[in-house]
Amino acid sequence: MMRILIVEDDIDLGRLLVNCLKKEDYHPIHVENGILGLEKMKEIKFDLIILDIMLPEVDGFSVIENIREISSIPVLMLTAKSEEKDKVKGLKLGADDYLTKPFGIDEFLARVNSIIRRANYYNQDPEKGIIKYGNIELNNYYRTLKVNLREIPLSNKEFDLLLLLMTNENHIFTKEQLYDQIWGLEEYDSYDEKNMVSFISKLRKKIFIDEEEYRGFIETVYGLGYRWRVK
Repeated sequence: MMRILIVEDDIDLGRLLVNCLKKEDYHPIHVENGILGLEKMKEIKFDLIILDIMLPEVDGFSVIENIREISSIPVLMLTAKSEEKDKVKGLKLGADDYLTKPFGIDEFLARVNSIIRRANYYNQDPEKGIIKYGNIELNNYYRTLKVNLREIPLSNKEFDLLLLLMTNENHIFTKEQLYDQIWGLEEYDSYDEKNMVSFISKLRKKIFIDEEEYRGFIETVYGLGYRWRVK
């Protein structure tokens, strides 16, 4: 069972996240400050740290600096601040992703699942890093795509988007969430909806195969966004 450490001084939010993660079959542990979080890390091997920035005594930035001195464990940062510089600072210090409060539970769980899956694929051998749907084969170790055993060239962004969707099957991502996770902070403001539609269209053409062999595909959920739909 995956162990997740939640470092959050808001007791009510901490309890809510614990309950949600338990329902997803994770094993979450909640502590209320960074000092306790660092101590708990010495006792238990965790698969993910969920870390609030605004903590008493020692803030989240200091905590992640300490974490990165001893571990490469994935970190999801939570912040009530909307300033871009704080998000950028967290990412530069080694955070894998961030969420700005208030956030929805569905988005929270999607981020958690995505981070853990990415970490697992990067840490496994090539055979275990392969995702298959019919004759579509995505290899996260070598970052390659094969359709009907033929390798299909992908840009880095195309691969990242396909990996995100395929490792979160049937989960709907809004365009904003895709911009955020794939294009990142620097390109977020300049990337528009028309570009996204065109990008998805080109990617669909690259993965399309005979209908009889089609087991997964990128579906447009009108008014919401996109998902990897599994037949």
